[in-house]
Amino acid sequence: MKARIFNTKLVLMIVSIALLMMHVNLSAALLVLQRPVPLKTEVIAQLSEASASTDNTWRLITFGFTRCKDICPISLGNLHMLIQAAEAQQIRVQGIFVSIDPDRDSDAALSGYTDRFDSAISYLRFEDKALEEFIQAFGVEVTFLTKNEGNMQNYQVDHSTTAFLVDPEGRIKVMFDAARDAAAVAKLFQESRGMF
Repeated sequence: MKARIFNTKLVLMIVSIALLMMHVNLSAALLVLQRPVPLKTEVIAQLSEASASTDNTWRLITFGFTRCKDICPISLGNLHMLIQAAEAQQIRVQGIFVSIDPDRDSDAALSGYTDRFDSAISYLRFEDKALEEFIQAFGVEVTFLTKNEGNMQNYQVDHSTTAFLVDPEGRIKVMFDAARDAAAVAKLFQESRGMF
């Protein structure tokens, strides 16, 4: 069991490093994993909390926060576009926005935020250890800047923009930049129908 967890973390780390290196010179860094990375049972159960249907449904997952003024709105706009592109190909996809800032992202704020982009985008909000474990399962980087006891509302948050396409079995199949690679994922829906 420990070896499997270590192998999963190692694969995610290697893929993250590869994506980082590819982003230096490429505008699109879509990565289709030939050996999908299985998520832990707990993570699959948590994803199911955000899903109305789990039958043959793929999940597009992105991370962010509601006070983000640049990357997160682009990512969610792209998520909306990808949901439409998948539907046009009769691929069942659900978008999930995972809050990395639960101190400021209430359920009401998250609901209003995701609904502005697409009512088919749901959200997940975790706190403390549950959030840390969920973020670790995907290898997402999050850094809070200037957040301290005297500043609990007006701090900055930096995070990676990697998004994930998870297959119905709960395995990460595709990794991509949520802000830049939506067109490549839409093309994948169109040209790789056998995958879905």
